[in-house]
Amino acid sequence: MTHFIHHNLLNFAVRFIQIIIVFPMAVLLSFYIEPYNSMDYELHFLLCLMVAAAVSVLVTKYSRKLIVLMFIAILGMFAFNSTFKAQTFEGIYDDYNSMLVNMTSNPHKVSYFKPVRGTYFQNQRVKSAMQPTHPKVRAFAVENSTRYFHDEYYRKFGKMTRYFSLFKHIRLNWRYVNDPLGMDYYSPPTESMQLLAGDCDDYAILMASSIMSIGGEARVVISPTHMYTEVKVGHVDDLEKISYAVRTLFPDEVAGGKIHFHETGEDLWINFDYTADYPGGPFLEPELYSVISFEK
Repeated sequence: MTHFIHHNLLNFAVRFIQIIIVFPMAVLLSFYIEPYNSMDYELHFLLCLMVAAAVSVLVTKYSRKLIVLMFIAILGMFAFNSTFKAQTFEGIYDDYNSMLVNMTSNPHKVSYFKPVRGTYFQNQRVKSAMQPTHPKVRAFAVENSTRYFHDEYYRKFGKMTRYFSLFKHIRLNWRYVNDPLGMDYYSPPTESMQLLAGDCDDYAILMASSIMSIGGEARVVISPTHMYTEVKVGHVDDLEKISYAVRTLFPDEVAGGKIHFHETGEDLWINFDYTADYPGGPFLEPELYSVISFEK
């Protein structure tokens, strides 16, 4: 009887491992196997998932010990990252989840399954460069969030007015300067706020840090050749109010243009990039690789 129970438990454990190993294996395959020609990334990921499932079945048939060793190796990789690279299991999950660009709806075509080699490490570098609680960044943000637009607009549109003032100040004064030759340099906000110059990642990190330092919610988006900031300005039901606020505070810049946004759940996030003339201006690149979110 004991032998029978032990045998069944062993079978269950092996089958369980055989199933749960498929998804992380598919992720690894999608990282290192390029899509064929112009194949959609959703289809590419689905094919990787099917290959991973087939490998899992074949390996299990060949050797149960081998499938267990594969599972232990993946767990070991996560444990190593969590212990030696200051990346917790939750953080690793959040970072991969962000790479899937998990948005419920979007006015543009977004690839939902497009893990791009290297973006995970970009995510970590961006998070390390953020300084939303630095006193100098806070002082910079407070000063420039009240630089434009009278208090009557604040009473009318609320905290959006402060975010829009920050956008206007940073964007109007920003000058594009390339990174050092052969180096991808991420300028800390304390440096960028003094220079008001740098490339797209410097701008995105400064803008996101500044918005967050005055209580706003911001995230950094990585697209094929660009990086920019999106700011949460309300909920789906607030779209008309948000559009009215942008058109009121940036009448010349909008000039009949559309408000561009991404919708995540019930939240609306609008474009705060320097390539846009106004908050919610057109996206430079509609296709996204990764969305880097920050803890509140």
